[in-house]
Amino acid sequence: MSLNLVLSPPSSQSIAKRALICASVAEGTTLLEGSFLSQDLQVMVDSLRRIGLHIRQDSKHGKIEIEGQGGFFPVDEEYIDVESSVLTANFLTAILAFSRGIYRINGDKRVQQYPMGDLIFALNQLGADVCSESAYDTLPLLIEGIVGRNGISPSCKRYGIKSEMHNTVCRYAALTGTVTYQYASAVLLASPLAAKDSQVELHFVNQLCCNPYITMTLDVMREFGIDVPVKMRSDETLLFSKGTTYVIPHGVKYQPHTFRIEPDAVLANFAFAAAAIAGGSVTVRDLSDRSIQKELEFAYCLQRMGCRIEYVDQSIRVTRSDRGLLRGISVDMYDMADSIQTFAVCSLFATSPSRVTNIGHIRQIEPGRIEKLCAELRKFGAIVNEFDDGFLIVPPDEVTAATIEADGDPRLAMALGLVGLKVDGVKIDSADCVTRSWSNFFTEIGLDY
Repeated sequence: MSLNLVLSPPSSQSIAKRALICASVAEGTTLLEGSFLSQDLQVMVDSLRRIGLHIRQDSKHGKIEIEGQGGFFPVDEEYIDVESSVLTANFLTAILAFSRGIYRINGDKRVQQYPMGDLIFALNQLGADVCSESAYDTLPLLIEGIVGRNGISPSCKRYGIKSEMHNTVCRYAALTGTVTYQYASAVLLASPLAAKDSQVELHFVNQLCCNPYITMTLDVMREFGIDVPVKMRSDETLLFSKGTTYVIPHGVKYQPHTFRIEPDAVLANFAFAAAAIAGGSVTVRDLSDRSIQKELEFAYCLQRMGCRIEYVDQSIRVTRSDRGLLRGISVDMYDMADSIQTFAVCSLFATSPSRVTNIGHIRQIEPGRIEKLCAELRKFGAIVNEFDDGFLIVPPDEVTAATIEADGDPRLAMALGLVGLKVDGVKIDSADCVTRSWSNFFTEIGLDY
């Protein structure tokens, strides 16, 4: 079936979650505007409420109002369940580490698989007291806020870190290329709280500092009044000689204000992929080529595959004519990691093989994610060869129906569910998991799962 749709995906969860953190530790009231009908985002809102923040939601008019507490939360002892939201776990851990109180953070079994040792180590370098209750440095985490403590952090001793809590001229943390952008963003967002007593310097290696989500974090911090300067590298100290050092001056504070959040580019890409697979056109409103979301470059992948892109009236339209065919391409997806599944499903319907490169870091950040995707693609008849930094997809002569085992992953369910636009009999074992990201996605593009 050929499509002719105009859609409005929920607002960017990545931007919204960063904005929620900035608003929560600002002093005063912030108004966020957009479409926030996302279960995953609601997990963060509910978690912030558990530590005493006053948050008013108006779903009908797309508004969230937060009364920031300047980093001192009313509830100073709490257990927080982040369910399946990894980003919520990372961001909350960072800000609570520099607040006042004792907190325990846990989540479901999937979240408990993510190693968080790098985040713990970075926070403790800055004087925090964060430790894992697991031998593998995973959730659950125990956090004792920095405010009101004196001396050396017990967790610093456990992780082999020498870090004085007070009366220091500057605090340092070094984050290497093995650290995920989520951990780096979490430390950046919380750094103004760590800078209440002294200047903070965060050193990122080159590959990490170039990550688009780090750039997004800095953009959101700038929206809330904190422009993070970059310190020129120095060869005097070997540790800090390669990469970029971000400087958070002593005493900087987030400023509350009104912030409109654009639609989620990752979700928009699912809609664009629907046009590429089924033919016709899909228009996503309120997105433009000036977006701060790097994932939007996925549209250019579709253009290379044979689709047409148009930017009209603050909207983006992707079109594939009924006579047009998709051709296979090779894509470096380091900057589009959350759209790997979306590209892969489009490749199933191409006339030649496609290759995804430069995603080796995903195997460390999300163990098993690439292997799982490749296994699901093979169910539809594709030949998939995996490499250390990516994989090659040879599309079948005819895509066959299969049952998708999404295992509660909304990205996998939404991406592979698009096969149903061209193939009858496709099923998903947990189609309702998409409510975490875009509750009525399948209905809006004409699928019934």
